[in-house]
Amino acid sequence: MRPKYTIKLLILLIIEHTMSSTLLSFLIASSVLNPTANNNNTHSFTDENNLSVVIPKQSNKVLTNPGIGFTELQRVVSNDPENPFYEGKPVISYPDTSTIYYRWYWDQLTTATDPNLNERMLEKKIDNVLEEAAAVNKKVVIRFMALRGKNDPIYDADVNKDSSGIPCWLVQELYGHGLNGSSCHLSDKEAVSMFKNPLFIHRMQQFLDALGKRYDNNKTLLRIDMGMVGTWGEWNLSGYAAKTSNSVGLVDNGYTLHNLEPYIAALVHAFPHTPKTMLGTDKGDFLSYATNRGFGWRVDCLGDWSKGWSEMEDGYPGLIAHASDIQTNTAPDVLFDQRWKKSAVDFEICQDSLQDWSNIKNPLHLTYDQVQQTFDFALKEHASLIDAKSHQIPNIYQPLLTAFLNKLGYRYQLNEVDYSRNIPKNGTLTINSQWQNLGVAPSYINYPVTWRLRTANGSIIAYHTSNAKIENWFPAADYEDQSPIYKVSDHFQLGNQISKGQYFLDVGLVEKGTYNAKVLLANDTKMTTDTGQSYTINNNVIKNNNSIVSYVDNNHYLYNGNVKYPSSFFFDKHSEQYIKQQNNIGRWNEIATINVI
Repeated sequence: MRPKYTIKLLILLIIEHTMSSTLLSFLIASSVLNPTANNNNTHSFTDENNLSVVIPKQSNKVLTNPGIGFTELQRVVSNDPENPFYEGKPVISYPDTSTIYYRWYWDQLTTATDPNLNERMLEKKIDNVLEEAAAVNKKVVIRFMALRGKNDPIYDADVNKDSSGIPCWLVQELYGHGLNGSSCHLSDKEAVSMFKNPLFIHRMQQFLDALGKRYDNNKTLLRIDMGMVGTWGEWNLSGYAAKTSNSVGLVDNGYTLHNLEPYIAALVHAFPHTPKTMLGTDKGDFLSYATNRGFGWRVDCLGDWSKGWSEMEDGYPGLIAHASDIQTNTAPDVLFDQRWKKSAVDFEICQDSLQDWSNIKNPLHLTYDQVQQTFDFALKEHASLIDAKSHQIPNIYQPLLTAFLNKLGYRYQLNEVDYSRNIPKNGTLTINSQWQNLGVAPSYINYPVTWRLRTANGSIIAYHTSNAKIENWFPAADYEDQSPIYKVSDHFQLGNQISKGQYFLDVGLVEKGTYNAKVLLANDTKMTTDTGQSYTINNNVIKNNNSIVSYVDNNHYLYNGNVKYPSSFFFDKHSEQYIKQQNNIGRWNEIATINVI
């Protein structure tokens, strides 16, 4: 191993021992040609017989990566009032996010009288959300729904104020009212029976097919959350079920799996290329029927420790056990506990926020240990996303949150790289690397491991894309165990066009078909951008000022639930600068240097 002397000290030692000028020149050149190797802040490095081994420094930072972490709800960003896409009251304590969650009722996407999807309504709602998310490197999860909560207010200017979730023309078809001045509102009996109605099922299939034709294969659309059945699309009949019902569950109100199979089939037909999740309920065989067909799963009310009966102690354990129970389930999924390897697991906090957990006067108050157990449960079930509804995170939970986010979803770490330092011109650079997934789930999208050669001034010379598939790099089966090691051997053919000289070797996890790095590694190395420039985060902060025009026309808003969002977006100089920043974040890790000789 090369002694860790400074150049100045080497010169003094050489002079003192009257060493040859040839040796002096070699030592000085070696220290200059290998800056990465000598940077002990980022690497541990050994070099012997032309075989170099680099052990990149690990990082304990929270990584904001595609498809993992906390989600935003009905907004693009919560915690950054300087962000040009920020809207509403600041939520500074909310973590950075990579995913936004939006929900639309059927009547928000068609006019009251027209069965066809309305182009204008789609453009200013779904299209704009996808466009905006893509501009700032975020993904979108969508739920389409047919039945509002019974007393939910309607803020959307496009929707009749007495609508229950489906457009008036469909109410007219199903029940004979809703047009010509009559009410679009569904009675309890109509709402409860609607999901068995063959005409409704037929129209639902047409609705989803039209959406799928427009949005399936959209790379910004992360997944579809299976709605369209029940109140809020949550597979129950809350608010509408008869008072004599034992519960608001679908099974308690006469529904069988056979009645609702068409909804799952319809979503598969409409969105064959988009990942999908199914809501878990404590009654019925709907969840396992869907996971058998490739759906991931999600549940509401994470953190419900209510006395007597709770989701954490009764609901979740019951539905998980039932999903694979061949005795009680008519459509059991015997591989349910392994489905996380191919399809996502998501959770939603059913309370307004984690503030309810911390408020000792709130009936939903949790002890600190219960919060820890809540997070541990999500990790045990290999969760990727948590919808915490863009609300404040109490300071007391921030340490727990950091540890939780460092496990939630995937977390890829490069442990070791060995390679030959000196490569003949037009030769082959063999790179052997070792990786771990320190999270609790894989990435459900493959971001190919890609190596590149770069000059000191940032010019990109060549790329090599590995055959390794990171979606197969699974974490430990138990989140507390050590993750397996994945070994990859890549053979980087250096073309004849690569001149003799010294080059930096970088690695990135890139978007398929591009050389745009999208995933941050759990390594603390020098970072460079897609264009090969050095990246320092403090130099990329954009500050607002009074001379910048707001990015949104404040006279035009739409509303969804209690959240308002702009009806049309346009990009001014501020937002253009922010988009450029977000698309030029340094996600390439500088690993080492090689010499083409």
